[in-house]
Amino acid sequence: MLNYNLPDEALLKSPNIPDVLVWQPDDIYLVLGRSNTAEHSIHLERAQADGVVVLKRPSGGETVLLTPATLVIACTCRLHAFIKPSQFFAWCNRVVISCLQSYGIEHLSQKGISDVSFGEQKLLGSAMFKAPDRLFYHAVLNVSELPGTIAWYISHPSREPDYRKGRPHTDFITSLSAITNLPSIHQITADLLSAFQKQLYQLQ
Repeated sequence: MLNYNLPDEALLKSPNIPDVLVWQPDDIYLVLGRSNTAEHSIHLERAQADGVVVLKRPSGGETVLLTPATLVIACTCRLHAFIKPSQFFAWCNRVVISCLQSYGIEHLSQKGISDVSFGEQKLLGSAMFKAPDRLFYHAVLNVSELPGTIAWYISHPSREPDYRKGRPHTDFITSLSAITNLPSIHQITADLLSAFQKQLYQLQ
């Protein structure tokens, strides 16, 4: 298992605060949260057999699967920009929700600690890390990955939000492509980046 070294990790070292990056994974990655272990959080034998890279990030939350059918949204702000980290969670998720609503998607909301849901199904999960000079938010938006792929690699989490109600990944998780017809993933990337950049200007 390796330490987290994917593109958005650069935002933890960047002199630019606030900053944002939206990127599409080039492969399949399993990313464990700070308190997760591979033995309990993933089907390790499946990951090893398939050659999936397993990483551990500094932020909290549960294990996530990154694939080319997902997008990672990462954003930083200065520590004094929000009174509580939970407010930064909510701020980032509102930007995501507003952008997705522009595609005509309704019934989006923040649920649990920091998920974005479509009705009672999870569409985006996020985590946060508090660095000495910044808050770092990163999230995984499921554009078109099959929930069965997630269930193949990730075990049922030991902790879950109240709205999950014990449901397996295949019942709990949905994707943008399952909800509506979408522009290309490259256009979604550009739209999300633009939406965050416009809002981050106000945090300068």
